[in-house]
Amino acid sequence: MPRSSSTSIQQTNLTTFAGYSVTVLSSATDIQRLRPSVIRAIAQDDVLFDPEFFLGSLAEGWIPRVVALHDGDELAGIMYAKERILAGHRLGIVYADLSFGGAPVGDIIRRRDTFQIAVETLLESPGISGMRLRVRRGSPELEAVREIAASRRFDVHYSRIKDHAVLALPESYEQLLQRFGSTTRRNFRYYRRRFEAAGHTYEESLSMDELSSAASYLESRCTTPCNSESTERMLRMVAAANRPLMVGLRHKNGEWLSVIGGVYRHGAGLLLLQLNNDLNFPRDSLSVVLRGYLVESLIRQGMKEVIIWAGTAPPLSRYATLIPTLGIYLDRTDYKWRLVRGIVSGFGPWLPKRFRKDVQWVAPFS
Repeated sequence: MPRSSSTSIQQTNLTTFAGYSVTVLSSATDIQRLRPSVIRAIAQDDVLFDPEFFLGSLAEGWIPRVVALHDGDELAGIMYAKERILAGHRLGIVYADLSFGGAPVGDIIRRRDTFQIAVETLLESPGISGMRLRVRRGSPELEAVREIAASRRFDVHYSRIKDHAVLALPESYEQLLQRFGSTTRRNFRYYRRRFEAAGHTYEESLSMDELSSAASYLESRCTTPCNSESTERMLRMVAAANRPLMVGLRHKNGEWLSVIGGVYRHGAGLLLLQLNNDLNFPRDSLSVVLRGYLVESLIRQGMKEVIIWAGTAPPLSRYATLIPTLGIYLDRTDYKWRLVRGIVSGFGPWLPKRFRKDVQWVAPFS
């Protein structure tokens, strides 16, 4: 339910708990200026907390709402969040995904405190009625949400989320195959042998231009419909990384058959995008072939896990573990907003399918 016809958001500065200076940023330029502070504050370089990666992840219909907390000149905490815009109007709902944990700045107590300050700052901002969060079970961020909910100033709703998946990697590729069931193990071996016997090749190191070109070529050749805007968003995220992960399969005639785009984290490869020419090669299990090559390469590099953004289908879904995540609706308690959420919750399931995704940001369906 639109809050305002304006999508502009003012930068806000205030001083709160323990002397932290809190800033809410919506300008890409201001957010990019945080990068040196983020790199300095986070011990292990992690692309998921790079401001450029966050900005690349923004889809149409969202505007950034990044909360930075400083203790003097040092960054004490940061939360990457975004506000939903619908038809040019603010919904008054802010979303933050902490499935991979909050920014590792300081110890666990500081993480909990700074996250709590960031959430409360946004919820008390003009025009904001609620937040939609994803946090890991057992995390300091979940502790903070429970403290906020216990204040009785906000309504809270929890739900389990099944999204990002993690495949643990052993010491060798053969050991991984032995973990699989007999049919999966056979398929990984059979389709790769057939691929190689046909004279096709695995490309282990693509350039960004090659990945973009291949993605553009393969979009119309996927049996599962592709969303061009989503593909472009994932490519921006890959391009923002210091260590991008880009691999592919080529037909012996040079045609692209399949590509994967992702990024490297500490000890892990994160897969963001995979496109396969299943339309013309429906019986070649291109996804299995490329993932087999990639996983073998990651094991060789000493990586301990593969993270698959937004989860995976069989066969790997049988052997991957979902990141234990809770979805949280956190809302202000004013009467009008409660009434709107109650109406949406009751009537949402009866709306045309094309409207449900946007409306469900307001309230979960009953």
